Amino acid sequence: MEAEQSLRCEVPYFAPVVVGTGLVWLGGLGVAGFRWLRHDPTHPGEFLILGGLLALTVCTGLLRSRYVVRVVEFTKAQVRLESRADVRTVRIADVTAVGVAHSGDTASGYVETSLRLDWRNGSRSFVCDHDPTLGQALVRLLPSHVTVEERWDQLQEPSTG
Repeated sequence: MEAEQSLRCEVPYFAPVVVGTGLVWLGGLGVAGFRWLRHDPTHPGEFLILGGLLALTVCTGLLRSRYVVRVVEFTKAQVRLESRADVRTVRIADVTAVGVAHSGDTASGYVETSLRLDWRNGSRSFVCDHDPTLGQALVRLLPSHVTVEERWDQLQEPSTG
């Protein structure tokens, strides 16, 4: 019996919104602490509110990270979207299109592969590490009713900011 072919795409996760918001609350705690050290009028509630907001942000980030898709795996029968807490499967019969876009900059070359899945009840997009063979491998693996569109974006100048 032939082993079922599959393709995996690892999705790195970084939560810039959670980290940025946490840094704001941490900065606020630093300012309140500096004011307290200078003996400026500081209400203890400031520390409680800012500390509580920081703790709430950290807890929200930890809970949310459990549900972020980490792996997208294609087989001939289904697409598996795996997170730490759950696995969602979409039947290949429901998938209508897959978009693959490669992007990067002139200093590093192509570094990202964006993956877009369209199915009857919605769509999802993911940014994976660069895989130059993903588009052609999907064309070979998926049935003909699934449109696979591959695009190579022009390399951009690296940002300096």
